[in-house]
Formats: sequence, C-alpha cells, structure tokens
Amino acid sequence: MINMLVATDLSERSTPAIGRAARLVREYGGQWTLVHVVDSDAPADLGARQAEEAMSALKASAERLAEQAGCAPDIVVTHGDVVPTLVETAEQRGVDLLVVGAHRKSALRDFFVGTTVGRVIRSSHIPVLRVVRPALRDYVRSLVALDLSPVSSDALHAASRLGLIDSVDVEAVHAAELLPVGAMAEVVPDPKLVDDMLLEARQKARAFLQEAGLDLADGRLHVRDGEARQVIADQLRDMDADLLVIGTHARRGVQRVLVGSVASSLLDSLDCDVLTVPPAAGHDA
Repeated sequence: MINMLVATDLSERSTPAIGRAARLVREYGGQWTLVHVVDSDAPADLGARQAEEAMSALKASAERLAEQAGCAPDIVVTHGDVVPTLVETAEQRGVDLLVVGAHRKSALRDFFVGTTVGRVIRSSHIPVLRVVRPALRDYVRSLVALDLSPVSSDALHAASRLGLIDSVDVEAVHAAELLPVGAMAEVVPDPKLVDDMLLEARQKARAFLQEAGLDLADGRLHVRDGEARQVIADQLRDMDADLLVIGTHARRGVQRVLVGSVASSLLDSLDCDVLTVPPAAGHDA
C-alpha cells in the first residue's frame, strides 16, 4: 500500500501525474491526496477566490478519479510558497511518495531559482516521482542509475518498497567515468587498460546490486565510460525506459547531475518519468 501526495496546479501539466497516481493506487492499494497551493503572494481576495475555485474543480473531478483509482482522493487546498508548502504538507501527512508533473517553464525564474520540480526534489526528504508521460499503462521498463554509494542502495530499496520495480523489466546503468576530460581528454589511453578498468567497474557494480538484493542478468547491467548525465540519457534511449530511478546526494555524486546546477537541463531533456530518492540518515555525505 502506498500513501501518496499529488501536486496539481489545475492545468493539463498535472494530468499525467494524477493519472499515474490513480494507477498506482489501483494496483497497490493505499490512499492518495490531491493538493493545490494558492500562492501566498496573491492579494487576499484573489487568493480566497482562487482557493474556492480550486476546491470546486477538484471536488468535481473526485468521482471520476475514484473510478480510476478504486478510491477517492482526499483534497487539500492551501496557501503558501508552492515548494516549501508542498514539501511540508507531504511530511505532515506522512506520505511515502510525492508525485509531481512537469513544471511551467519561465526562463528567467528558472535561471535564478531553478525549476519548481528541481526545487521540490532538492527540498524533499520523501521520494519524488516526476511524471511527464500519460499513464496509459503500468510501468514496463525501468532503469536504475547507480553510483555504487549507499544512496543508490537507498534508491533501490525505496523503489522496491513502493512497488515500482517489482513487476517490471528492470535494468541498471553505472557511469564509470574512467577516461580523462577537459585538458587531458586528448590523451589516448591503452585500450587494454580501459577494458580492464571497465571489467573491474562491472564486477563492483554486480557485487553492489547483489548486496542490495537485485540480481540482474549480465545483459541488464550496463557499465559505460562517460559523464554520468550522458550515460544515463543514452541508456534510457537505448532501452526506451518508462521510468528512471535515481538517488540524490546532498553534496556530491548524482546530486551534481540531477538536483544541482544542471537540474533543469537534465529533467527537461528526459521524456520518461523519474523517481528521485533522497539519502537515508547518515548517507548524505
């Protein structure tokens, strides 16, 4: 059973997220809550009217959503700064998963503060599922991104606990980042040395997965040399994955890739759903 909070801005951007949440509730059981945040910067009378309209719209959709999910969602309309209010509401309600849709693009705002989705991921202590594809079917192919840290293990366990990788075709990818970049990129390494290093990286990745409880066939574990963001994107494309599972670090590792300064470019470039999992206590170094 999953307890989910689903963010909605009442636009079409939220439709895939709501649809995916409904499918997950129907498949695994549990409860779900739709939350709409009215920006606290709005004048009081406008904010009150927006809240009333939001509540009416969400209540009007409740019966249809109940048919899709097998149970009706709770509805919450509140006021505040969108990102901290979403995160606080999720934590207060003790949910297992925060589901969000694609963000509304604003080039200037995104440049200075990052996308709404990226800010939610950075702030949340709860796994976040970013949904962009219409939920026309259950997840079929999932890719788990590894950096062989405890945070990757946390991501695997969370995805399994949420039921997102238990009944799907799962593959894993590890970016070994063996070859030099930048000024040293012109140095041509010994091919045998590279092969040996890749073999060692594959053995480490295999041992990591087995320790984490995921035993994949050889053809489903991919270890590539290259920059992590590109390696992940290439593997997602090659296998046409529905879902990417990835752990986030507070200060290093995949944090640089997904929720650091390049968050918007990576999230915007991926046309699959993404489950990001924050580190467990003590795993965020």
